[in-house]
Amino acid sequence: MKRTLTITLAASLLFIGTSAEQPKAATTKKTYRITPKTEAIDPLIRKYTTYNAKTRNHYTMRSYLERLEKEGGGTLVLTKGTYLSPLRVGIPSNTTVILEDGVIIKKTSETGTSKISATTSVFDLVAPSVLRLNKKMSKYNGTKNARIIGKGNAQIDLNGFSRGSAFAIAHNQNLYIGGITVRNQKGSHAMELDATKNATIENMKFVDATMIANTGPNESINLDTPDPITKGFPWKWSAQDGTPNSDITIRNNVFSNINVAIGTHQYTENRLHTNIRIENNLIEKTKDYAISMMNWKNPTVINNTIRDVHRADGKAMTILGRGIIGGTIRYNTFENADRAIQMQPFQSDGYAPIYNSFTETEKQYMQQNTAKDVQLNRIVLFTKLNEYTYATAERYDFVPY
Repeated sequence: MKRTLTITLAASLLFIGTSAEQPKAATTKKTYRITPKTEAIDPLIRKYTTYNAKTRNHYTMRSYLERLEKEGGGTLVLTKGTYLSPLRVGIPSNTTVILEDGVIIKKTSETGTSKISATTSVFDLVAPSVLRLNKKMSKYNGTKNARIIGKGNAQIDLNGFSRGSAFAIAHNQNLYIGGITVRNQKGSHAMELDATKNATIENMKFVDATMIANTGPNESINLDTPDPITKGFPWKWSAQDGTPNSDITIRNNVFSNINVAIGTHQYTENRLHTNIRIENNLIEKTKDYAISMMNWKNPTVINNTIRDVHRADGKAMTILGRGIIGGTIRYNTFENADRAIQMQPFQSDGYAPIYNSFTETEKQYMQQNTAKDVQLNRIVLFTKLNEYTYATAERYDFVPY
């Protein structure tokens, strides 16, 4: 099969997107373009006994990303077409991956051989050499200055793959992901975002997710810590050192017909996620909470539209907080939901309980949200662990602003 390869010195491609937070890359890196028919650039990979029609797209992406790692970074452009993804690929530092309009990366379970089994993730935000050599990353010492950018109707179709993830992210710095539609999540998390410092997730669409019973809330974007007790990030390339997230911006995204849009549902003691910013998102038709925060310090949740938030017991909340220290939650719109804002203490996995703490000003900010057709149309702040009574709660009404 003929190999397709184009190499250009295209510095401009390294800065596609509108976010000011996109990290800068060197201007002399190479750009490679591939199609669904492109063969692996490495002739040794083309001789693998596991290299076949079902795995070729994986090995092609892998081989080009390995080349970029050796070259210190650059750009890989996927042109229009469908790419099969039975196995994960690693993203090295200083690398941009661009999905052009019409690209569909389809998560698949078949590898065409009994020698290897499908993995759950599509993109692992870790260097290919780490995966190949079974190394482990810690703190924020993994991939840096990576971008994954979609144009037009670029998609990652998780294809109902049980517990599949589009992105497995940990130990990163200066990450940008934007412009991609992720659909058909089944259980787990479409984006596992852990142990990362300075990341922007914007202009994404997360649509049509289904739950797997007894596997957690199944967030579209899950913020967690790599922890051997909670198993919050079970990928083997993490040192499981409890590193939290810091300075994460999630903005201008659409979440529709999903389980939980953004959230955390377990924690590592004394390792708080700090400065998480959620703004200007549309969240609709969730099957559980819309936003579920846990063990966060100084979050900002502003200018989001959250509507159609329901579950069978009538207790789905637009915003749930457990162990939240400070922050600004204001100027959001809640429509047609079971409950508005609720904060409560929490304890799990043998760790010390976590409690909420807000200044009077921060409580007033919470009142500056707009609620319409919400069954429990108030802010409820529970103060005692596992006690959900009138006597153990502060209650506030929303006020015009």
